[in-house]
Order: sequence, then structure tokens, then C-alpha cells
Amino acid sequence: MDSATNRLIRYLFLSFLAIWLVFTIFPLYFQFITSLKPVAEINSMVPTFWPETMRPENYSGIFADPGSLKSLIDSLIVSIANTLLSLFLGTLAGYALARFIRGFAGENIAMWILSNRMFPPVAVIIPMFFLFDATPWGTDSYFSLITLYLVFNLPLATWLMMVFFRDAPRELEEAAYLDGFTPLQTFFKVTLPLVFPGMVSVAMLCWIFAWNEYLFANLMTGTTVKTFPVHIPSFTSGSQTLWNLVMAFSMVAMLPPVLLFIFLRRYMVRGLSLGVVKG
Repeated sequence: MDSATNRLIRYLFLSFLAIWLVFTIFPLYFQFITSLKPVAEINSMVPTFWPETMRPENYSGIFADPGSLKSLIDSLIVSIANTLLSLFLGTLAGYALARFIRGFAGENIAMWILSNRMFPPVAVIIPMFFLFDATPWGTDSYFSLITLYLVFNLPLATWLMMVFFRDAPRELEEAAYLDGFTPLQTFFKVTLPLVFPGMVSVAMLCWIFAWNEYLFANLMTGTTVKTFPVHIPSFTSGSQTLWNLVMAFSMVAMLPPVLLFIFLRRYMVRGLSLGVVKG
């Protein structure tokens, strides 16, 4: 190709990226400016792309509301507890599948575990409700929601950790045994550090699911536990939705996953690339 053709392709590619960037960022931008507008400006027939009247007190009003603050705390409790439990059990199960159950049987078991993550959640929402409603702790509890999210996060964590452990060199474990390490010491001092980036990736995926999940939280929770996705529709005044508070609360709820990804992006990239290249 000549230089003119190369420049044309480059300009077309950059133009496509610019358009894609606008379509990606504009909803977030509009959400942010809506969170700073008064209700009258939001309901105006003529949309504005920058607030005529800034209302930063929309954010302070969120933290002054006990219900909003409690919903964020409930979401943190449920998502962190579920992530730790999913990562702990998924790491042990993934290691067992990678090291002790190999061949046709191991592949079948691994595929069966992953298939539990594939079915649509709405297919089991009613049976799950009656199942937890029959337990002593009922549906409206931290334990019920944390346990329920395990049904979806644990298969994913097990499958991914199995792949990461299979990618870890077995020769390093054998060398540790020759140096006198016990199996437990080898697991914690040799194998786990090798797959630590993968563990961070699994933890992030599990945490984001538990943090954002709405369907089960809306059905299961009530007065004792109420996560932030369930709390968002409560920003109303009579029959009117207070979109400025909805957008402000949504912006606040976006901060934890964004900050986590910024601080852990190095491990995320390394973790998600494990197992891609086979030697």
C-alpha cells in the first residue's frame, strides 16, 4: 500500500475510535451532569448538556439519608463476604481439579461445575425463594444473600482457578517437595504466589457480580438487608422519580469498582492472561 492509502486507513480507524469513545463516555457524562441538576431542569422539555443551576447538595443528601448509607454498607458486606467465600472454596476446588482429578473424569466434572453458571437465574428464582424462606434465617438476611450468590460465583471461581493452577508449572512443586516442603507448605509458599494475579481477577469478577446484582436482591431482601440496586428506585417524591438523586447515588455506587480496578489493574491484566499461551 502507498502512504496515502495508509493515512486514509489510519484516519478512518481514528475516526471510528473517536465515535466509539463518544458513544461510550456520553452516557456517563450525562449521568454526571444530571446528578448536579435540580428536578425542574431535568423535567424541562429542552435538554441541557451542562447544569444551569448546580446542585452539589444532591450528593450530600445521599449520605445524610440513613437508608442510602445502609444500602451501600449492606452491599459491601454481602459482596465482600461472598467474594472471600467464593475465592476460598473455588481455589481449593480448582486446585483439586487441576492436580488430582485429570483426564476425562476431570474434564466432565469441570464442565458440570461450569454449566451451573450457564443457566438463566430467572429459572431458579422462585424455587430459591421458597428454599431460603423455609430456613431458620429466612430470606431477608445476609446469610441467605451471600449463600445464594455462591450458586453463581463458585462455579466461575472454580473453573478459572482450575485453569490458572493447570498453567502453574508442576515442576516447581516437585522441587519444593525435594527441598523438604510439606504439601501444605508447597501450596501456600509456592503454588499460590504463582496464581495470585489470577486470584485477584477471580475476586474482582465475583465481587462485581455480587455488587451489581439486582434480581435476587430485589426478591430476597426487605427491611433487614437492602442492597444499593434495590434502594435506587426508592428515590421518589409522590409519583415523581427524583432522577437527580438516582443519578447521584448511581455515581457514588460506581466508585468502589472503578477504584478497585484502578488499583488492581496490574494484577487483573496478568491474571486474565494466565493460561493463554501454552509452552
